[in-house]
Amino acid sequence: MKEKGYTEESYEAWRDNSADDMGIRDMDAESIEELLEKKMLLGILEEALESLLPYERELAEKVIGERMPLIDFANMKKKNPRTLSDHKRKVLSKLRDFFIKCGVDINED
Repeated sequence: MKEKGYTEESYEAWRDNSADDMGIRDMDAESIEELLEKKMLLGILEEALESLLPYERELAEKVIGERMPLIDFANMKKKNPRTLSDHKRKVLSKLRDFFIKCGVDINED
């Protein structure tokens, strides 16, 4: 095998090198579990945003995602801020229902 350019490497050495490359060698099991949970929640969030209408998605990403204030979004869309505030509440309600349906614990704090 060496004449074809292959070298023998133990599984342990390969695993350790791969973990170093990914930056997870020093992570403990709890950190990895938290990372996997966050990745799962981000996937659910992506599905939730995809379930919204395009206008609702834009409102969620910009206003609820705190990229811009509601008043600026209303001016940009030439809409009444009160109307958009109502739309924002409806979008939040849709997202909350989606998360509950997916089994995500929603805190009402």
